[in-house]
Amino acid sequence: MSKKKLDCSIFVDNININQFPHFTVTNDKEGYKNMLDTLKAMGYNPKETLFGLEFCGCYSDDLEQFFTKKKLSYTMLPTNVLKNYPRGTRDKNDKLDSAKLADYICRYDGTEAYKLRKLPPENLQKLKKLKSWRKYLVLQRTDWLNRLQECNSKEEEHICERYIKSLTKDIEKVEQEQLDIISEDEAIYTTYCHLRTIPGIGHVNAVNVIVITQNFIAFGTARQLARYIGVAPSSHTSGTSVHWRSRPSWHCDLQAKADLTRAARNAVVNDPEMRIFYERKMGGKVNKQNKDRDKERKALNAVMFKQVQRMFAIGKQARDWKPLNTLAPAMPVQLS
Repeated sequence: MSKKKLDCSIFVDNININQFPHFTVTNDKEGYKNMLDTLKAMGYNPKETLFGLEFCGCYSDDLEQFFTKKKLSYTMLPTNVLKNYPRGTRDKNDKLDSAKLADYICRYDGTEAYKLRKLPPENLQKLKKLKSWRKYLVLQRTDWLNRLQECNSKEEEHICERYIKSLTKDIEKVEQEQLDIISEDEAIYTTYCHLRTIPGIGHVNAVNVIVITQNFIAFGTARQLARYIGVAPSSHTSGTSVHWRSRPSWHCDLQAKADLTRAARNAVVNDPEMRIFYERKMGGKVNKQNKDRDKERKALNAVMFKQVQRMFAIGKQARDWKPLNTLAPAMPVQLS
C-alpha cells in the first residue's frame, strides 16, 4: 500500500498459490479504476468480490475511501498474516504477498479470522487526522523545550522560545478545530461533554476515546477497549511448564496509554474516590518513604483500567459521571 504500484492477485481454487492470476495497477485513483476494469474483463463482478488489504496506516486511506464510495466489500489484515502464513514458498515478494492475502480471505471466509472493514463517519476521520497532527506538534514543541535547557546564549534562548511560542499557538489552533468538528455532530458533542465530567479526563483523552471507539461503536466491552490501549492484562500459559504472570501487552496504542497515564495520575490527586482506590491498591497511604515502584505501577494501571470502565459506561449510557460521594460533585464542562 505504500508503493507506487499495487499488486493484485485473484484466488482460484485447486491451483498452487504461486499460480494465482496476478496484475499490477498504479497506486492512485486512475489505478483503482483500472483494477475494477481488469476484474470485469476477467469475468468478475466487483460488487460480488471481497478485497483484502494489508494494514499500512495512512497509506491505505485513499483506497479505503474509493472502496467505500463504490460500496465494495473489503477487509484489512495485519502484517503477521503475511509473515507467518504457512502456505506457499518461503520467498518474499509483492506478488506472493498479494496471493497470500487472497488465499487467506477465501479460505477463512465466514469465520472470525477477519471482519469486513468500514470507514468511520467523516467527522471522526477528520478528528483522527487532527489528533495525529496535534501529536506531531507536541513532539516538536517538546524537542524545542529540551533544547532550551541546553542553550548557552541569549540568542539561542530567543530562537527556542520563538519556536515554542509558535508551536503552542499551532497546538491551540488544532484543538480549536477539533472542538469545532465536535460541535458540528450532536452525538459526538454529547459524548464529549459527558466524558469531560469524569475527573482526570480532559480534552486529549476524550478525543482519543471517541476516535478509537468510533464514538463507542467499535468495541463491545470496556475490557476490549482496555486491551487495545494496553491496560487489561493478557495471560500467557502453555502446558505444565509455561505459566507467566498476566501482564498488559506491548502490542497496543502506546500513545493513548501514555495520555491515559496522565489522566490516572490527575484522578488520584483530584478525585477522592479514586485516591481511596489507589491507596487501597498500594496497601495504605503513600509517601516518598514507603513508595514501592513496582506496586505503584500496578496500582496506577488499576486506576487506568478504572478510568476506562468509567469512560465506557458514560459513553454507552450517554450520561454525566456522578461520584459515589455526593459531597464531591462532578466537574461541569463547557466548550470554549
